[in-house]
Amino acid sequence: MLLKMSELETGRLRLREFRQTDLADVARWDGALHAEKFLEFCLQSYREWGMGPWAMLLKETGVIVGNCGFCRISYDRTLGTFEYCGEVNYYVARQYRGEGLATEALRAVLKFGFGDIKLTRVQGRCTPENVSSERVMQKAGLKFERMIVVAGEGSPQDKLYAITREEFQALSSSSRSGPASC
Repeated sequence: MLLKMSELETGRLRLREFRQTDLADVARWDGALHAEKFLEFCLQSYREWGMGPWAMLLKETGVIVGNCGFCRISYDRTLGTFEYCGEVNYYVARQYRGEGLATEALRAVLKFGFGDIKLTRVQGRCTPENVSSERVMQKAGLKFERMIVVAGEGSPQDKLYAITREEFQALSSSSRSGPASC
């Protein structure tokens, strides 16, 4: 199934597909070699399944400060139910961390996933020591489910967080309704 990404906007960010011309911005994160491989991965993902990381651009400056997106989407038939599940990941360049940009981008990606491509569940994972990544997921509404085994490791290595479409819709409607009046 070929999916289709849309450009997304938040208060401070514009999320769009990466382009080959983004090499210089991405190279500022971790060097040119990593940037070339990363951009090729993105472009290949777009070609093969219509989805990949969104570039996170600051609206104010147009600078690419990171990425956020679905690293996989799968259909799962567990215990007689059907799930259309996406797994998210994100990265923010070191100099832009601590400003809530990853959470802002992740919320936009969740809205797209549950709305536009009709996911029933979205999950993310992080290592136990990656407290910053864990906080991003928590602030976006994902809840801790369990420790999971990383392929080839043999023992629980990552924390798995998840949110369902219904949980996300409930969070979204409660944040729009504002404080209750007496």
